[in-house]
Amino acid sequence: MRVSEIFKVLGVLTLTALAGIPAARAEPAQAAVERVVADYVGLYAGPILDRWRTLFHPAVVVAFPDEDGTITTRTLDEFFGRQRDYFATGRRISERLENVRIDMGRRIARVSADFIFVDEGEELPGKLGLHLAEESGGWKIVAVLFAYDAE
Repeated sequence: MRVSEIFKVLGVLTLTALAGIPAARAEPAQAAVERVVADYVGLYAGPILDRWRTLFHPAVVVAFPDEDGTITTRTLDEFFGRQRDYFATGRRISERLENVRIDMGRRIARVSADFIFVDEGEELPGKLGLHLAEESGGWKIVAVLFAYDAE
């Protein structure tokens, strides 16, 4: 085996070994983000809605395109207040996610999913985007973007 072939083999082996390092480090982060996404749906219930609120960074921005062609944004207090008030009506509401995709970055994550909002048995589908960032206390949702599908 020539010296150049040895260096090629060593190069491939080194790159292969290094490629596994970020993946190993990313696994706990990925699992933590998956837990936040599961809690985003699992804690979305009237009696435990205060726990659901803790998933969000205090400065989260929630945005959605409105019927009049504008984009509506809400703060955490506005968004949470509307959710709390809707649960207070006593309606049977829930949400589930399908086709969830998580893209990890360095201490950030982007989640995209199809959502189905269920209101008294009526299913209203749409698209959801969540952006998360890791802080010392864990992962927080820093942005929410959603839109219902056209009827």
